[in-house]
Amino acid sequence: MTLAAGFGVAGLKRFPPIGSVFNTLKEKSKLAINTSMTSGVGLIEQLSKLIDSQDTAYAVENSRPKVKRKALTVRSALRQISVEGQPLRVKQACELIRSTQHDRVPSVALARRRTDADGHMSLVLDLDAEQIEGSTYAWAVMACRKLENICDETRKLRRMQRMQFLPPLNNVKRGKMQKLDAYEQAVVDNELAELDARWTADARSQNLQEKIIREMLALARGIDKRVRVNLEAFGSRLYGLSTSASDFDLAMTIRVPQRNAEVWFMRFVRHFVVRLQRTPGFQRVVWLQHARVPIVKFVYRTRHGEHECDVSFNHGLGMAKSRLIGAYMRSDPRVRPVLMVLKEWAITRAISNPNAMNSFGVMMMGLTYLVQERVVPPLQLLATNAMDKRGWEKLAALQQSRELISALYMSEQSEPIKCVQSGESLPDWRVEGKSAYFLTNTNGWQSPNKQTVPELLFNMFRFYGSEFEPEKSAVSLRLGSARIARANLHELQVPMPEIVLGRPQMWREKLRLLAVEDPFEPQVNCARFAQGEWVEGMLWEMRRAAAVLRSGANDGRVLSALFVPPSPAIYCDASVWAAVYGRLFPTVQQSLNEHVFDPEKDMTPETIIPIEELEAAQVPSLN
Repeated sequence: MTLAAGFGVAGLKRFPPIGSVFNTLKEKSKLAINTSMTSGVGLIEQLSKLIDSQDTAYAVENSRPKVKRKALTVRSALRQISVEGQPLRVKQACELIRSTQHDRVPSVALARRRTDADGHMSLVLDLDAEQIEGSTYAWAVMACRKLENICDETRKLRRMQRMQFLPPLNNVKRGKMQKLDAYEQAVVDNELAELDARWTADARSQNLQEKIIREMLALARGIDKRVRVNLEAFGSRLYGLSTSASDFDLAMTIRVPQRNAEVWFMRFVRHFVVRLQRTPGFQRVVWLQHARVPIVKFVYRTRHGEHECDVSFNHGLGMAKSRLIGAYMRSDPRVRPVLMVLKEWAITRAISNPNAMNSFGVMMMGLTYLVQERVVPPLQLLATNAMDKRGWEKLAALQQSRELISALYMSEQSEPIKCVQSGESLPDWRVEGKSAYFLTNTNGWQSPNKQTVPELLFNMFRFYGSEFEPEKSAVSLRLGSARIARANLHELQVPMPEIVLGRPQMWREKLRLLAVEDPFEPQVNCARFAQGEWVEGMLWEMRRAAAVLRSGANDGRVLSALFVPPSPAIYCDASVWAAVYGRLFPTVQQSLNEHVFDPEKDMTPETIIPIEELEAAQVPSLN
């Protein structure tokens, strides 16, 4: 693998494979030895600037392209410039320039000045002149495409050679967020109001959703009168955390006669898909019948544009999960803004990814933290909206006990679950064979946690970024903690990291550093597709978010500073992640018996990218 594999487009992958990081560092160590080319181009650039500052232009004879270019006396020019802080002799300058050029007719060379009978001066290139420092010689720099390409390529090479690393940001673990002053609080209130407006679908979007549902129901109910059909929104559009431009996620419930139910169901869906394809307005209809949940994707076209839509069939658990999130959002007024900021952050920082963990998994992490900090109660374990100290103590005992967790998960298959507060049996709600109970009426809930929204966000980012140990702990909304020992969740189908961490060749297939339990399907890991690099990168992004919040108001921003998109000026270089992949990189080096990165030696104030530069970097030109 070459350096280019970890620089440019490949390096921009969120987050780059550790192989790209390793090989980029390896190639950089080779490039660092060759400094003559970059020094030569630096000399050319300085000579060009000096020549451009002169008033007189001379024709350069016997050169191509035939252009007019200015010239400088040899020694006076070298006295005005230096390379790497050192003055140059003519011979040294010629050697440096020669390292950048390979043609017989160079872009930069020494030239003899010639004056004709009319007094007009011109320059004649002298390719053999290296020792001459007389006044009859001058530097000639031709303006040609070749010279521009040399300079551009060498500037890119300089960036490639530069060793820079993202700051680990481990100091956020010890830091605290200062109390906001009146100005900062006003800024936060304004930012939350703007976010709330963005994450609330407008009337046109809601009316369009109702129109799509009416048309689809008319199509479905006209297929067979013996089949009962219902259709409603689910996901973010159900619990009210969607933009006007968000996709329309719909769930269709189909009740067919009991006899040959599966055949009836498949035939009904097939007829429904055909009707959709033939109905004006419904375009690019695709049936993903082999997906985990059967789904039809299509585009609904109006005069205002195209709208992405998904309809799933008999997805009762999806509806239950959406209603669970809605119940948590109603339980405390701080839940919606916290989830809103978390969702916006995950999108703008390119965290949410269906190939790693989607926004539902991110929301599970956010809600779990809020239960852990007693902002909201564990709704799946309560029959009452009040929870006293004794109830929290019982919950803590449950979270720490393998036997109690096992008994809880085993009992739900045979007998009702007990309320952690009162001990009474909880209702046995079953959806697709799974226990799907949660407390829906949270009116009157009084949280013992009085932190503000910014404080909750800071502490949540700090916890996950600095205190959370993904290789040991699992995130469980049902149990209300992100500190559940992974070994205690015996139903969660995820390999233990310590078995795989020492074998890099198994990482791509087996390593799952992050375990986020599905609230109703305890065997499902919401982060089951997340590679180790993605987990390490996401946790670093959480530390970065905590550092940004801790800094307070900046240019009239507090929360919005979280949403600065990652800049290609920094992230195009895969090697910057070496220090962030702390759980992985030492093992890779040891396995390959090659050491290309030593934190103690390589992480210096000069090589660590300042946090201010991370937030303000501009996109460079890589051409």
